[in-house]
Amino acid sequence: MIEKFLESIKDESSYLPNKFTIALGDRIRKARLEAGLSQADLARKAYFRQSSISKIESGVRSVSAEEILYFSYALDKPILYFFPEEFQDKISTEDLTILEQELLTQARRLHLDDLRKLIAQARALADFNVREIRNKKENKTY
Repeated sequence: MIEKFLESIKDESSYLPNKFTIALGDRIRKARLEAGLSQADLARKAYFRQSSISKIESGVRSVSAEEILYFSYALDKPILYFFPEEFQDKISTEDLTILEQELLTQARRLHLDDLRKLIAQARALADFNVREIRNKKENKTY
């Protein structure tokens, strides 16, 4: 799925605005308006200049991963909110195991800060498991 997305913007990735920066700017604008913030308000909350917010929202300025984190906290949105739909894997509730459903049920009971911590811990654990599997495959002797 990610390959399809990257291929779709490959030819225009060095030109701004491109499909990704426009989509990202639209999402930031939408979240800012939902939060009732002006560009100047968002700039203060997310440590930007107002002119940068304007350029980002119009798609003529790209955003780094670190800057997406600033937007995530300032606008109280999950990081994946800022990525186009074709970049995200969608899972239907029918595809969830009983354990996954239980995890989601308990996650809904958490305070937002605790939920963010849980997500960070789950991501770290998943990344660790991926590295372990990769290391085992690389160290396998034939």
